[in-house]
Amino acid sequence: MLPSGGVLPAPRPPRRRWGSVHPAVYPWFAERNDRMRNLRIGIVGAGTGGLAAAAFLARDGHHVQLLERFDEARPVGAGLLLQPTGLACLAQLGLDGRARTLGATIHDLEGRTVGGRRVLAMDYRRLRPHLFGLGIHRASLFTLLHDEVVRLGIPIATGVEAVRVEHHANRRSVIVDKQGRHHGPYDLVVDASGMRSPLRRLLGGRIRDRQFTYGAIWAALPITDRWQRRTTLMQCYDGAPVMIGVLPIGRLPDDPTERCAFFWSVRVDQREAWMAAGLDAWKARVAALWPDVAPILDGVRAPGDLSFVSYADVVIERPYCPDLGLAVIGDGAHGTSPQLGQGANLALTDALTLAAALRRDETIEDALGNFHAARRRHVAFYQLASRWLTPFFQSDSRVLGFVRDATFGLASRVPFAEGQMLRTLAGIKTGPFSELDPGDWSERYATRSRRFTTLPASSSS
Repeated sequence: MLPSGGVLPAPRPPRRRWGSVHPAVYPWFAERNDRMRNLRIGIVGAGTGGLAAAAFLARDGHHVQLLERFDEARPVGAGLLLQPTGLACLAQLGLDGRARTLGATIHDLEGRTVGGRRVLAMDYRRLRPHLFGLGIHRASLFTLLHDEVVRLGIPIATGVEAVRVEHHANRRSVIVDKQGRHHGPYDLVVDASGMRSPLRRLLGGRIRDRQFTYGAIWAALPITDRWQRRTTLMQCYDGAPVMIGVLPIGRLPDDPTERCAFFWSVRVDQREAWMAAGLDAWKARVAALWPDVAPILDGVRAPGDLSFVSYADVVIERPYCPDLGLAVIGDGAHGTSPQLGQGANLALTDALTLAAALRRDETIEDALGNFHAARRRHVAFYQLASRWLTPFFQSDSRVLGFVRDATFGLASRVPFAEGQMLRTLAGIKTGPFSELDPGDWSERYATRSRRFTTLPASSSS
């Protein structure tokens, strides 16, 4: 079926996998609307979502400017896991190949209790043999996107802490920074400033912003020769209060050292007590719980080698304000816990989808409405899944930890449940029985039309 007003070119018609989702989600099927070219667009935040949005929009002929609050645009955090959705978005920018040379291919996720009981065992290849995740250092992903922004000639204004958006003449808006300076005017403002966005309140409607009880201590550390699981995201649990993880993340662009992202759950209100106890006591506790990780922790020599990150459950009724020409993408629109590893992937998909909507629609207001329609179910699923699953892995409940240990491993052995768990991990779920296909953005990451294949039993089972 042709979308209203659209003409579908070869090679194949779009697969309307999201129910009534607007065809703007499939960018190469969108009929270009020349009246919506050459827009002046201001993007707040030079993180993953902001840089990706800038690249997508500049490639479509828009005049883009990035505004960054730091004196120099830079990455924040240790490492992340790119799912097939995020990789397909990078493929649209021609950057996935470079990401793969820097990152670490992740075939599976394995979680065990401190006693050795397997709780989670998920292998991307059981969804489709060519699929994988990609562990990557945030600095590496930042460099890829930042280099593309520089190549496209997109200006970045640093030291600009945006605090509000105001009306300007001719249906345009200006961004006002903390010093009272005005930036713009712009036809569209894209807020990609993250979970603590000061612009989100301008959207109106219901906004939920609730901090999770637990955060995490992160570090990017060299992988030692003794660590053998180079293609596995490994996790270790002691009830729900303790979660330790090791994610291989490849190397930095200017350093061949192979690294991993190490993380440790900690209550937000116990951060100071954790610091006061000292590194040696903490490292001894971690090594007692998970002896195999002790050599990796030798890379932690000072508190400055570790970063603390807190998370929030962010839900907004509508991620745009047509009166101000403002759209919010990334964590500022749908913050989640890191439990499902979807934050960067959702931000990349936001950026791709927003550019596609502007490419097709007649007005900015129509484009923003259709952007929201295209993203709503995907975002809502992962917000709900994050809210529901996080207490099983990061909470004070011993009961939930017991339930997780007793049931999650069994569920992964049931074919239907395994399939749903894998689809959730891969970032493609849009509802209980619906999904998107990253193959609509890049065939290299297609997930459609696949029955489970049988893999040899893991030697670590």
